[in-house]
Amino acid sequence: MKAPEILSPAGSFEALKAAVENGADAVYLGGKEFNARKGAANFSRDELRAACEYAHLKGVNIYVTVNILLSDREMEEVGNFIDFLYSIGVDGIIVQDLGLGFFIKKNFQEMELHASTQMTIHNLESAKVLKELNFDRIVLARELSLEDIKEIKKETGLKIETFVHGALCFCYSGQCLMSSFIGARSGNRGQCAQPCRLPYTIVDNKARPLSERLHFLSPRDLNMIEYLPELIEAGIDSFKIEGRLKRPEYVAQVTAIYRKAVDSFLENPSKYRIGIEDKKRLAQIFNRDFTTGYYFKNPGSELMSIDCPRNKGVFLGKVTGFNVKTGMTQILLEDTLRVGDGVDFRGDDGFGYTVTRFFVDKKEVKEAEAGDLIEIKTKKSLPKGTPVYKTCDIKLMEHLEETYRNPKLEKKIPVDIEVTVKKGCPVQIKVMDEDGNISIRKTDYITEKAEKKPLEQRVLKEQIDRLGNTVFKLRKFTARIDDDAMVPFSIINELRRSAIKDIENQRIDAHIKLNPSGNWKEYLEKVYDFKKETTPDTGLKFSVRVSSCEAAEAAILAGADIIYYGGEDLSATFSSYKEAYKFARKNGREFFMVFPRIIKNQRMKLFNSLLDELQKNEVRGILAGNLGILNEAKKQGFEIIADFSLNVFNSLSINLLGRLGATRVILSNELTLNQIKEMNSSVEKECIVHGKIPLMVSEHNLIKSNLKDCERAFGLKDRIGKVFPVKIDEDGRTHIYNCDELCMINYLDQMSRSGINVMQLYLIDETPERVHKVVSAYVKTAKKEQEIDESEITPEFTHGHFFRGVL
Repeated sequence: MKAPEILSPAGSFEALKAAVENGADAVYLGGKEFNARKGAANFSRDELRAACEYAHLKGVNIYVTVNILLSDREMEEVGNFIDFLYSIGVDGIIVQDLGLGFFIKKNFQEMELHASTQMTIHNLESAKVLKELNFDRIVLARELSLEDIKEIKKETGLKIETFVHGALCFCYSGQCLMSSFIGARSGNRGQCAQPCRLPYTIVDNKARPLSERLHFLSPRDLNMIEYLPELIEAGIDSFKIEGRLKRPEYVAQVTAIYRKAVDSFLENPSKYRIGIEDKKRLAQIFNRDFTTGYYFKNPGSELMSIDCPRNKGVFLGKVTGFNVKTGMTQILLEDTLRVGDGVDFRGDDGFGYTVTRFFVDKKEVKEAEAGDLIEIKTKKSLPKGTPVYKTCDIKLMEHLEETYRNPKLEKKIPVDIEVTVKKGCPVQIKVMDEDGNISIRKTDYITEKAEKKPLEQRVLKEQIDRLGNTVFKLRKFTARIDDDAMVPFSIINELRRSAIKDIENQRIDAHIKLNPSGNWKEYLEKVYDFKKETTPDTGLKFSVRVSSCEAAEAAILAGADIIYYGGEDLSATFSSYKEAYKFARKNGREFFMVFPRIIKNQRMKLFNSLLDELQKNEVRGILAGNLGILNEAKKQGFEIIADFSLNVFNSLSINLLGRLGATRVILSNELTLNQIKEMNSSVEKECIVHGKIPLMVSEHNLIKSNLKDCERAFGLKDRIGKVFPVKIDEDGRTHIYNCDELCMINYLDQMSRSGINVMQLYLIDETPERVHKVVSAYVKTAKKEQEIDESEITPEFTHGHFFRGVL
């Protein structure tokens, strides 16, 4: 049975050491730029070089995250960065940007390429596309079941990486725009502000509350430690631990326990079990309660931690009383407490702090055990029965810090050493490590006959075993020594140092690759230097996205050129599209079927049967929201429009999608007009210019999990009173839309000059009357037949990112 890779996070060099010294097989980390965790310390170029040398000496791989969307202006800089990573022997690069991935494989073929979970790869057909594009590994969407994962692994043969521990996103990774549209901090650019951890109220369509104010978008932490056998047997190649923003101690603890668990299972599968102490340590180091995510089933409400979005710690005890005169709170402990521990008092008015002093039987103590009644100063009185949790165990933290800071605990690489000492010959040493690296060194010195005391094997071994300041330890020692031979210790020591240094160099050099396979600078020049005459101006066109036949007819009558029909309800779309298609065809309008952007393996089978039906009814256009849909539609000869969910941010990506079959691409909703203007492409460009932008799509049914009366639910109300509409699709997924409507009606000329060929009005779920009003306003404004104020169309509007951009 193949051992899975344990892949640990590192947001700093200390975290890297914590991972390596506690048993990681590989570590993923980011540079100072171009990575999705800009809040971490991250690594300078010098630190990246040092990280590779350190990890490679220890037999650990380094994967660098370049997992954000990239603009055209950044491509030369990111090219230089990839070139640097290639030169220092990085073992793999993790990317979100499809165009960047294609660029890397075109110019750095030997570099292992990993598709980030930000690519939202959630079905077999999408995985097959990445295989064709020469990706080596896929980090699958966290919403997939174990059966889905098995199928993708079996059918593609690609390396499969899945998360096994740590924080979860509410939204499918790569599809979240909530942080971006609320405060311009884009998760797709490494700046997520985590609005999913904030409190919200579920409200009706009059903004009246239907729930308490809770953390409805805050998931628990993933913890698969008890189910590693199932994951190993499924053939998953890499177990990924989330946590580049976590402390080194967290990395140390989680890595150590998963290392121990995997080794234990491989050694004796039938006796696999996780000890109570290990479970407790995982909870103590950090938890928001634990979940197994979607591996086995949709967990419903058990996925979420709506009452507490922060570390919950472990239960410590309950408040038994409060002394008004002294301000001391009494707690009956059910676990150990020490000075330096962190505690959290739960409740409506809860608070937490680090313990500096406490008392048992009126005596100040440093430590108390379960069963002790302690007194501790608190800033206010607390009701009797208030639960108290330990959020930090100082003794555990000190122990974990020791694992990566104490040289005596350093992970050592075993080596076998043979030494030959024969009179009249050079001394020879042969060093072999566990990876098969061999170093043979001989001295210039010729062995002499001993005049007094000959060299003994015991003494020779003592000299050879002086490896304390290296990463090696002596496993096996063999010596062939003439009985009366003599060699000075200085010669032996120099010979040992030379051979060990050679082994070190071999271990590092094994990761250094050949020269890049292409001239990447020339490649970029070809992409950006040709004249922008490949997308001729065909006049301003408006596309309208609708979800009912009546709305489609209203859009056409108001002057829409293109109809995108359907949405997130696959079955409902196909029960009503025929009349809309006939009306569009009768009026000479283009018609494209819209499919859900999330279609898992089982639903892809239905999708393929629906493609057959569309062909029979002569519908020739498809709006593709994921690579799998695009690829299947291409096989059957459909005209394909690539949707915004494919996150096209630059010329490389738009041109690649053109090669994959798209005739037009709906660009990312996070681009500015200037960035759009700089794009060079033979493929038509389209932008959403009006509507409530989808901010999140989640496998979790937010309404069903929290309300009995689901029919009245309309949206989520935040702390400042903004209401974000919520829709649950036929598969039970949650879709959250922006509170304000995008409205660019006063900037149509500016957008057209930026190279946008088609402007989309996103009017899903709107009434026919509303659709007609909006479409008519845009068409008349474009024809200069009227001037209209934005507020006449929508009272609360935004210009999105067209002018401000994202951080």
